[in-house]
Amino acid sequence: MDKTVIVRLFLDILIIIFLLGFVLSLLWYTMGSLETVPTEEQQEKAQMAAVLSMLVTGVPCIICTVIRRRVK
Repeated sequence: MDKTVIVRLFLDILIIIFLLGFVLSLLWYTMGSLETVPTEEQQEKAQMAAVLSMLVTGVPCIICTVIRRRVK
């Protein structure tokens, strides 16, 4: 296999992993805390953690996408 094919395949796998993490974070944000009867403070903490998780998974996904588009 050519080196560029391997790099593109690796980047595709990373993009899928980061997108899956982003979707799970988005679900966590919409569902909030998974406690039985969460308080307002627990809901806010869960949403803040979900936003942070979306940033942590979204930014590398964008970076991998940009790199993949440049690899020919």
